[in-house]
Amino acid sequence: MSKRVLLVASAALIIAILAAYVLRPETGAPAGAPSLDSMASAVGAPLMENIERGHVPGRSGEIMTVPKPYRYLIGEWDLTTLGTSEPWLASSHPNPWAYLARVPIVLYGPGYVPQGREVTRAADITGLAPTYASLVGLDGFEADGEPYPEIVDGAKAKPPKVIFTLVIDGGGWNVLQRFPDSWPALARLRGDGTTYLNGTIGSAPSITGALHATFGTGSYPVTHGVPGNQMRTPEGPIEDVWLQNADPRYLEIPTVSELWDEANDNRATVATVSYEGWHLGMIGHGAQREGGDKDLVALWEAEENKWWTNEDYYTLPESLAATDLATLESYEEELDERDGVPDGLWFGNTLEELQEDTVRPGTPAFVRFTGDAAVDMLRDETIGTDDITDFMWVEMKAPDYAGHAWNMENPEVGDVLYETDRQLARFKATLDAKVGRGNYVLAVSADHGQQPIPETYGGWRINTGEFERDIQSRFGDVVEKITTVDIFIDEDALQSEGVSMDDIASYIGTYTIGENIPEGAPGSDLVPEGRLDETLFAGAFSTDYLQNLTPEKIDSFGPGDYLEGDLTVGDS
Repeated sequence: MSKRVLLVASAALIIAILAAYVLRPETGAPAGAPSLDSMASAVGAPLMENIERGHVPGRSGEIMTVPKPYRYLIGEWDLTTLGTSEPWLASSHPNPWAYLARVPIVLYGPGYVPQGREVTRAADITGLAPTYASLVGLDGFEADGEPYPEIVDGAKAKPPKVIFTLVIDGGGWNVLQRFPDSWPALARLRGDGTTYLNGTIGSAPSITGALHATFGTGSYPVTHGVPGNQMRTPEGPIEDVWLQNADPRYLEIPTVSELWDEANDNRATVATVSYEGWHLGMIGHGAQREGGDKDLVALWEAEENKWWTNEDYYTLPESLAATDLATLESYEEELDERDGVPDGLWFGNTLEELQEDTVRPGTPAFVRFTGDAAVDMLRDETIGTDDITDFMWVEMKAPDYAGHAWNMENPEVGDVLYETDRQLARFKATLDAKVGRGNYVLAVSADHGQQPIPETYGGWRINTGEFERDIQSRFGDVVEKITTVDIFIDEDALQSEGVSMDDIASYIGTYTIGENIPEGAPGSDLVPEGRLDETLFAGAFSTDYLQNLTPEKIDSFGPGDYLEGDLTVGDS
């Protein structure tokens, strides 16, 4: 080979190597990526405290993500809907911001609850269970929360016959404020009871499974062990927290209901009507716990359209053993009348669409049907028939379900909320008739608010698939699963790649809208060029980082950079 040819070949090889180097995907955390401390300071102390309370080491994902306000993780969504009259409506809500974390806490009960009182101090839902323990005289109840002094300090000594709790799933203050005329019964209850205006969920993420366990135990997820709807099991796989079989084994501590039941030789009635196993944290383990019994549990099985329970640990009430599907269908046929336009549709939705398994639990018809089940249980079971306090918990899934399907800004959610409020009035009337006014306590709260349409607030939907692909491109095949809450990491792969979780978390702090748009995605030309460099996450935090936070360290983060990080309104 001549020297000339050799020189040309060598030059070509050098150019090829340089081109490959220049064009290769960037790896690792980019220069100037934020530290976890700087991201925590941006998020602020109030929310970092909630995030620390809500993260369960070994069960939560190894990295907790915090999208900026009105940004949220969702699946592969359609960019061609941007700027149209038909925006993408699906949403997720596990973020820590105030509009999701602020929830009503309203208690009613003549002789037990002060009338017409509005409390402005900060409070959260961990206070409900210890308040109940105090009202019934359950000694030694341990919880992260404290009893609400406004309730227990003036309550009469004789315990109530029934403590009835209604949890409106997805019924946070931002939803109530969006539809102020949809809850007259709750408004009357507020006038006759005590309302905590600065009530919050007390932890993050704002997700169903974790927070219903908080209602029941009075403790945060870091204590009760339920991080959300999914978790890493001790064996390693990522599973549904209730193992898709209403199995309570991963609830680490007992609830106030089951401890009270056990203290009374299981003579108390403990009962729930709920959508699925994720809500069993309200009542507890049933017969799975040594000394417990098979409490009354009715859960909705969407695929089979029936009430059911895990009969190893709970009892399905006799009145619900045969599901009256014909009645539900009759309620669905009446939906057309509710929107004021007699056209065979409910807000543009056909009856066939509304009866699909994935839509049915989000309608007013299902709310009414759930109300039937709860009233049947109240009337037919031994609830409130003796002097041992009984506990009943009802979870109304439909507002949350409707919000996911149609978004909280649309009228479907307002109508579902209105029917939920009608059922609240019905529950109160049933309690008055069976138990007697002055013999029960009725509480209403919610597990979280809802996400509005992002365009309304300058937000963005984060494409989870593209997000995962981008992490893998920079750090290797280290991701096991990304949820709307967190990232489960393959730690063996992480070690093999020679990167750390903090590296990944820092990178997430730089992640932009432009990066999150899949190459060649239809509709990408509709994204304003000025938004492409906009970062999507306020922060991301590894398990090790969250475990090592101290109260002093959290306080040092200050108020944070976001208005939505302020969890209080008015005086607190």
